[in-house]
Amino acid sequence: MGEKQSIVVGSGAGGLTLALLLARAGRRVTLLEIQPEIGGYLRRFSRGGIRFDTGYHFSGGFTNVMAQLMHLLGLEEANRAEPIYNRIVLRESGNDMTIPARSGFRGTEEVLSGHFRDDASALHSLFDAIAEVWRDTPMRDLSDLSLPRMEISRFDMQTVGDFCGSVGLGRAAAAAAGSFAMCHGSLPAEAAMSFHARVGYAIFDDLARPVEGGDPMISAFRRRAEELGITIRTGTTLRRFGEPDPDGACHTAVLSDGSAVDADQVFFTIHPRSAAELLPEQTMTPSLCRRIRRMHETTSFFCSYYTVDESVPFTPGLVSFFSSNDLDAILRGEGPYSTGYLLGREKGADGKTHATVAAFRTMPPGAPETAPGSRRERRSDSGYRELKTRMASEIADDLAEVCPEFKGHLRLAETGTPLTCRDYDPPTGSAYGVRGVCGQSRLCGRLPVRNFFIAGQSALVPGVMGTMLASLTVFRQAVGEETYGRVIRESGLC
Repeated sequence: MGEKQSIVVGSGAGGLTLALLLARAGRRVTLLEIQPEIGGYLRRFSRGGIRFDTGYHFSGGFTNVMAQLMHLLGLEEANRAEPIYNRIVLRESGNDMTIPARSGFRGTEEVLSGHFRDDASALHSLFDAIAEVWRDTPMRDLSDLSLPRMEISRFDMQTVGDFCGSVGLGRAAAAAAGSFAMCHGSLPAEAAMSFHARVGYAIFDDLARPVEGGDPMISAFRRRAEELGITIRTGTTLRRFGEPDPDGACHTAVLSDGSAVDADQVFFTIHPRSAAELLPEQTMTPSLCRRIRRMHETTSFFCSYYTVDESVPFTPGLVSFFSSNDLDAILRGEGPYSTGYLLGREKGADGKTHATVAAFRTMPPGAPETAPGSRRERRSDSGYRELKTRMASEIADDLAEVCPEFKGHLRLAETGTPLTCRDYDPPTGSAYGVRGVCGQSRLCGRLPVRNFFIAGQSALVPGVMGTMLASLTVFRQAVGEETYGRVIRESGLC
């Protein structure tokens, strides 16, 4: 089998980050991806010669944390983003407000407190709490090599809903200020205020759309992987491991193509349930089994993609539409829903710039439950096709309700349900993996097998930025402070 190597399972943002960090630390790295192409939700697809995002629609942190991460990984050319506005529409209460691009954190606070004047004092308390959480967030400044403080704050033990109630925040104002819960998919009634606030700070402070989506990051990674000697194996995954040695480590990994790899360390950047299926049975401790049984999924999305007639006035940005002010009911999939509309411009294969809309409407993972199981069967199922056509039409109608200029001018390019996501990202197709629940720790770090680690679920911040930070945290744990500090210093961050 040859020289021992570090195996990274999964090639989304987390897997790409870990592979590059390990290679920069001098490790021999093999990256495994079950799909034909690397990138996970960073990947894009083409319809009619126009590129559309799969999942990396927008993010925060491009001017701070993301910029540091990209520099550390040597992917600076991929850190290009365009600031965008966020228009929040609450149909139930008739609220409609726009947070201009480059408003910044406190600018966003001013917009919301100006719109909800009766709730201004409560909103200031909310924004002060979010700022405090962000200030105390470990590893937001990668030049700081001191050990993260392992302290439990009051916000770790208080749900978002309880906090909003304690400051007297009204229902509509709470829905608008907490609308970014759709960017982590965890219920305000369950999610810790600290978890929710970290996402909020990044989104409020620096909302931007990555230029050309995830394509530049994947291209830059391939270049860096070649420079660092990383082996990339697509269409391949792990099948099983050999027996643990007396020290509790597993070194022999058998792949789906029948080959075997001698592994020094194994890093999973996939869903915890998928990782657990690969662990030797005797290592599945009762506590780990209980933690996995307690896991609940975040939301998933019905996605529809459109091109826009050239005659329509068009400004790229985000329209966040909510049919109800009850974010918990929306995220439980109880009937109310939210749809995010990303309005963008893409250069097509014809050399022209096209206006596009990528829409993602909340929907429970695994829905619709009545659809056939396999992708092939769904393609030929008339009921499933009719459902997709109807939902895409409803999504277009909602946009036309708040932006009448779009009525009759959207051309449907593609649709996808949570079942499409499950095919693409097994086993559940949830948008953000395991739901964050106050008082329940996320599965991130060392597994019961001594040389196995999992970094697929962010314990700090969800989304692409959070996934990358989780991989950095696990890398630090796996290689130790000396190697971690060397990698950071050699990057020029400090």
